[in-house]
Order: sequence, then structure tokens, then C-alpha cells
Amino acid sequence: MNNFYTQNIEMYKYEHQNYESSDHYADEILQQAKVNKNSVRTDADDFLLVTTLLWERHLLEDFQLYKNLFDSFKRKKIKTILIIDSHYHDKEISGLSTEIHYVNYFLWRTYDKVVRQNKSKINLTWNDNSTKFLILNGKPQRTNRIRLLWKLKQYLSKAIWSLHVHSGTKQECRALFPELNDQEFNKFVKEYNNNPDKANIIFQENSLHYGGIPYDEKMFGNSLFRVITETDFIVREDVSPWLTEKTFITILNNLPFIMAGDNNSLYKLRSMGFRTFENYLPVPHYDELRDEEKKLDAIVTNTAYWIGSMQDKEAIAEDVRHNHDRLIVIANENLKNLENICKKHSISTLRVEEICTTFDIMGNE
Repeated sequence: MNNFYTQNIEMYKYEHQNYESSDHYADEILQQAKVNKNSVRTDADDFLLVTTLLWERHLLEDFQLYKNLFDSFKRKKIKTILIIDSHYHDKEISGLSTEIHYVNYFLWRTYDKVVRQNKSKINLTWNDNSTKFLILNGKPQRTNRIRLLWKLKQYLSKAIWSLHVHSGTKQECRALFPELNDQEFNKFVKEYNNNPDKANIIFQENSLHYGGIPYDEKMFGNSLFRVITETDFIVREDVSPWLTEKTFITILNNLPFIMAGDNNSLYKLRSMGFRTFENYLPVPHYDELRDEEKKLDAIVTNTAYWIGSMQDKEAIAEDVRHNHDRLIVIANENLKNLENICKKHSISTLRVEEICTTFDIMGNE
């Protein structure tokens, strides 16, 4: 089957107010399909619209907007399927008039781009003799990034770190430091702005973007462990954690880690079969703390401990190997799932990447 078109529909929740109705947005997608893929015939009986929700974290109320959109496609007699991140697998996503498939997107994206497409090399062996730790920060204007880096600054002589503060993010970053005056804040930013692997950062008006791949695998080979500053840092008890390529690149590259992300991130990783290292740390419950400052301080305590005296390296090495192997298993399960979707809809399995694209949506390849 060649008569299909894949469309990421994440932006509808931001752009829906610009359209008179979901019908108008649906019409625009169908028009884009004709323009972007000449072979597509959207009025043919065999046309399939593959929609994806993979990059963004969505609230359950957002799905009412997507429900309206799928209802529009249904009225237009357009056959659709939805491929969505498995973050939502056990959520109540009801009422969407489409066929739904789940994929662990950021794990799959990491594997696909690094292993299948060879966009980066893999650090194959944990360097347990290293005296450095790794802490990479994309968008800096988050508590678990620039503020955590500031709390760790006395240890940064033993770190490989990144910090990218520019004019568009500086004000938001400044708001995270009520205890500093402007001169102190500006001095910190000037001293610690750093791009160790010369990552191709796209600076936007009020933010920046970097998809995480390609990366320099030598950073992982030269590090003892990584402090993973994930996308979000929500400290509620009931949060469902959002894990991205930051976590899975670390695991693929054979590094132990300390997690600076949503509460319950370690629990979620353990539920996937990964080992999470907290039992080797002096504050093992750090991922469950429901106060941002206390959680940051616990991460600093754990980081300082591992820098100074990491114990049980043989056991940690076994956990690192286990995690790498487990990621490969899960990635292949996701590949099999995507191939089965293709087979179900008479699409060649060689076109997996067309129905679940791992191309950076910001064009940062």
C-alpha cells in the first residue's frame, strides 16, 4: 500500500483557536497530504491517514480537542489510525473514533537513530575509573537544570556539563534565583555557559531546541555517571513521569545515573525492567521527595557521594549491562509492534520509519 500519509497532530491543541472548526483543520491536513506526497489520493477508498501524538506531554483534557478532530475525519469518511506514546497506555483515552496503537517513542527513537540509522556511535563499556560526572542541560529555564547546576557548582571541576542561556531564556532563568542579585546571576551564567560536545543548538525567540541526537559518545565514555536532567520536574505524588531520549541515550551508552526528573521516574523505569541505582546512594528515596528544593539537595548529596566514593562497582557494572541489554529488547518489541501495524494495513515493513517518524520535528538532524 502506498496511499497513506503520516501527520503529527500535536500542534492542534495550540493552533485550534485559529480555525473555525476541527473540520477546517482536517481539510488543511488533507490538503497538505496532497502537496507533500504527490502519490497520495485522499479521496480514494484505500487512503489511510496515520496520525501521531509522540513528542508532547498532553493532559487528558487535551484529548477532547483530538476527539473533535477524529470526529471530523470520520464525518469526511477518512480512515485514520493513531500512533501514540505508551506513556498513555494505561490512561483513560476514551472516545477517540480511531484505531489506536502505542509505542515507547523516545526509547524507540533513540534505538532507531543510533542503532539502525547510525546517527551516533555507542559507548560500549562503562568507564568505572573515571573521576567525572556528566550533566547535560537543554532548555535551561527549569529548576532541575540551571538551578541544580548552580547547586552543584562546587563539583563542576569534576563534571562534563552543558548550559545554554541566551537572551530569550535569561529572564526565566533569572527568576529561579531569588537569593542572587543581578550581578551574581550574570557572573554565574557567564562563567558556566558551556557546550562541551558542540551540539547543534537551535536558538529560538524564547527557548532553544536540541533533539539529543547526534551526540558525542566520548562524553559517556569519559564519565563515571550521569545526572539526567529530564524534561519535567514535577514533584507531586500522583504524577505519571515523562521519560525522553535523555534517559534512554544514557542507558544505551552504558552509564549509571541519578535522575533529576518527575517523581516516580525510577519506579516507572523499574516497571519496564530497568535497574535504577538508588540503593547505592545515601538518599535512596530522593526520587519520591515532594519538595523541589529538598529533592534538588538530595540529588546534590547523592552526586557528591558518587564523586567522592562510589562503592559496589562490580554490582553497578552488572546493572549497567543489564539496562543496556534490556533497552535493546524493548526497542525490538517496539519494532515488531510497528511492523505489525504496517502488515495490518498492507504497508511494507521497510516503511516503519514513515508511519512512526524519528526525524527531529524541529529539523535539527
